[in-house]
Amino acid sequence: MKIKSSNNLIIVLLIIFVELSATVNSFGGNGGSGYSRYGIGDIRYFLSSRAAGMGGGGIGVLANNSINRNNPAGLTPIGQTSYSLGFLYEGFSTTDGEKSGYFSGASFNGIQLAIPIMPTEGIVLSAGLVPYSNINYHVISPVTSPDLSYDVEYLGNGGLSMAHIGLSGTLVSDFHVGAKMNYYLGTLNYTTRQSFGNLNYSEVLRSMELSGFGLTLGTIYSGLNKAIGLSSAKMFTMGAVFTTTSYLTATEEKFYTYRMPSVLTRDTTTTNETKIKLPFSLGFGISYLTERFLFACDVHYQNWKQITVDVNTLEELRDSYRISVGGEFLARRDQSISYFQRIPLRLGFFYNSSYYLIKGNPINEIGITGGFGIPIFGDTRIDIGAEYSFRGTTDQQLQKDKILRLSFTLNGGEIWFIRPQQE
Repeated sequence: MKIKSSNNLIIVLLIIFVELSATVNSFGGNGGSGYSRYGIGDIRYFLSSRAAGMGGGGIGVLANNSINRNNPAGLTPIGQTSYSLGFLYEGFSTTDGEKSGYFSGASFNGIQLAIPIMPTEGIVLSAGLVPYSNINYHVISPVTSPDLSYDVEYLGNGGLSMAHIGLSGTLVSDFHVGAKMNYYLGTLNYTTRQSFGNLNYSEVLRSMELSGFGLTLGTIYSGLNKAIGLSSAKMFTMGAVFTTTSYLTATEEKFYTYRMPSVLTRDTTTTNETKIKLPFSLGFGISYLTERFLFACDVHYQNWKQITVDVNTLEELRDSYRISVGGEFLARRDQSISYFQRIPLRLGFFYNSSYYLIKGNPINEIGITGGFGIPIFGDTRIDIGAEYSFRGTTDQQLQKDKILRLSFTLNGGEIWFIRPQQE
């Protein structure tokens, strides 16, 4: 065997994309939602831009031209080495009923690779690194008393990422399975600062490093069309995915800084290792595929009420549910048709009963989505997804967010291994 030479343009696009993502991630953000100070931050539902444009549906989808981030069993139709690189912009228009502001940030949104080992058996090796949660907030609360006035600032950043390696395969013609080993890692930073209107301040930074393993199992059954008498040109599938409970090792450090007239004092303390219980999740999905249309619907559940730090539960959290519904008007892949006829169009809806339960108020999110794909050449394309959603309430001085998310994913594929022709 020999490795086929990669197209130079693909390499250039990958380099530009990674550099752009890294640059924006470093300099683009100026804050996010105050809700991300609770738990381990805003949970990232693992989406590609294609799925994001369809409301997030994808657990029951089999696709040979995209990497299914929701369900490892969905990778079995992939017949050539495929990759994806993601980039995400988020903007929050938020208010507590008295004050309002707009905060935005941009970040790298994951890298995925899928390599078919035995395409005829649907055996595909996959690996990737995707965000799992995100903390990004900056809240200022003025404090006024007869003797002293000062500001208390609450700042947070960081989050969890998930690296994974997996294997998918087709047991029989209509039964697809997949599994992946997950490694969670990241740092959560929480800062509380008291500023006294001059150079004097006190600051406490609490930094927590987390790491641990978990497992995701998935399956898709694609024989429903035969069971209900649909033609072979249509595909009706259902899928399920389960991620196990994980126990993350956490090491916490606290950095203290005090600045008084002509005096600057710093101190550091380190606590013993603790365990954080990351709860299991379960999802179900269906999809219906014709020559020109794809419909997908998902339900996803995660048992956040059982999250613990050591043996202590977190009162601000509850179990979460997410419902995703969407569709794609499929592009025709015939290169002889016009460019615009090869652009897929997507539309969707989602309802997310998030894991936040703040001051007894459930924090829910509802949104609409849309998107499209831009063919570049061959199987290389850029998928663009857009979400606009509403979250939260101004009751009890909480926040109401209007959220705009724009996701961009560079997708491509090529045959890496070719048998030389026999002379």
